[in-house]
Amino acid sequence: MTEQHSGGGLISGMAIAAKSINPSLKIFAAEPSGANDSALSKAAGQIVTLPSTDTVADGLRAFLGDLTWPVVRDLVDDVIVVEDNEIIDAMKLCYEILKVAVEPSGAIGLAAVLSDRFQKHPAWKDCNHIGIILSGGNVDLGVLWDSLRKP
Repeated sequence: MTEQHSGGGLISGMAIAAKSINPSLKIFAAEPSGANDSALSKAAGQIVTLPSTDTVADGLRAFLGDLTWPVVRDLVDDVIVVEDNEIIDAMKLCYEILKVAVEPSGAIGLAAVLSDRFQKHPAWKDCNHIGIILSGGNVDLGVLWDSLRKP
């Protein structure tokens, strides 16, 4: 399963529930490169706080919390970091194929699964089914329309 990640509340609840049903399930968090405190925290083994964040996915600018960190550390298998242009491409794909307008924060899970980093991840070969949470319709229509016009 791949889910957008910021403060850790949604992914913590999802990881606890999913791993209690199937402990072998792989859980991947997705976060933007301009707010990648969770990826840095996982790599360091402790919470890393960024001085600032900068991403089109404004809903993911919150920092990892003290209560959610132990769950993310122990139950989330990895954090896939994506660039803003990959997020915009995922939003565009959602609109063009699914006919669903998804905000940048909600499209990041799809952006992660489509990324080379996810495709090359060693756990990928073991994945038979992938669940992606697409959420949030708080879309700046100007940004969406501009992204749809770009090739």
